[in-house]
Amino acid sequence: MPKKKIREIAASYGYQRLRNYRKWDSMHFSAEVNGVVIVINIKSGELHERNPFTKKLMKQER
Repeated sequence: MPKKKIREIAASYGYQRLRNYRKWDSMHFSAEVNGVVIVINIKSGELHERNPFTKKLMKQER
């Protein structure tokens, strides 16, 4: 699991102190930040925030 690359992408969006890393598939990983789950695509560098109420992903802008 490329934790360093995940941390670098998350830091570019302003997220720090990631924990509970999980692998979804070959290019998507999730991590928890202060109770919020973020999903990171390591190939494209996109970051999505998971909305726990609607169970949908919201794309974040840099």
